Amino acid sequence: METGKRLRLADVFVSITDPRQAGKIEHDLVELLVVAVNAVLVGADTFVEIELWAKEKLDWLRGYLKLEAGTPSPDTFGRLFGLTDPDEFEAAFRHWVSGILPALDTDAVVATMARPAGARARWMPRRCIWSAPLLPAPA
Repeated sequence: METGKRLRLADVFVSITDPRQAGKIEHDLVELLVVAVNAVLVGADTFVEIELWAKEKLDWLRGYLKLEAGTPSPDTFGRLFGLTDPDEFEAAFRHWVSGILPALDTDAVVATMARPAGARARWMPRRCIWSAPLLPAPA
């Protein structure tokens, strides 16, 4: 990371492997992740709320992202988070947090994958993105 330059969320998410089938991709992986994380950071708790926030902020989001296919549906977010490697996501998120808050102990940051409601067992990682405290863990 360069000194004095902020690390963009999109820059860390390019390291995440896209688990989707190439011929079936409508939305860019990095853009989906950026939208989801931003929505969660401002209070979205479900995939439906992420979609609603993205629709409301679409013009603003397009100032930073292409979003050529528009706003992803809650099901799209659910499938993506069900397939994405939680360890890759967590490592990328921790890298971003350490870049914007270098004094923060990144071991205190818990940022992992969400379980889509009603998802099949194979889609269910053990951890949840909604557990993302940015405060140091108690000593």
